[in-house]
Amino acid sequence: MTTLTQQLDRTIVIGAPPAAVFRYFTDSSRWAAWWGEGSTIDARPGGRVLVRYPGGVEAAGEVVEVSAPSRIVFSYGYVSGKPIPPGSSRRQRA
Repeated sequence: MTTLTQQLDRTIVIGAPPAAVFRYFTDSSRWAAWWGEGSTIDARPGGRVLVRYPGGVEAAGEVVEVSAPSRIVFSYGYVSGKPIPPGSSRRQRA
């Protein structure tokens, strides 16, 4: 398992109601329209996340938490395993 030493915190301000934005994280057709054709999300804890970027690069993870309409937490990593494998963006602390 890869141990990451970096942390990324990012805030994006979107001029839309939270419920409207939340639907793009919980509906596969909207998710695919945003991330790319073939991208999918099963927006329930334990559900699969798949992002298909142009050029064939894929990232995958798992939905960890859903609290409509304001919060969704999912893990992330590259299907190729580099630089981080699927799901490894979020690690549990002891």
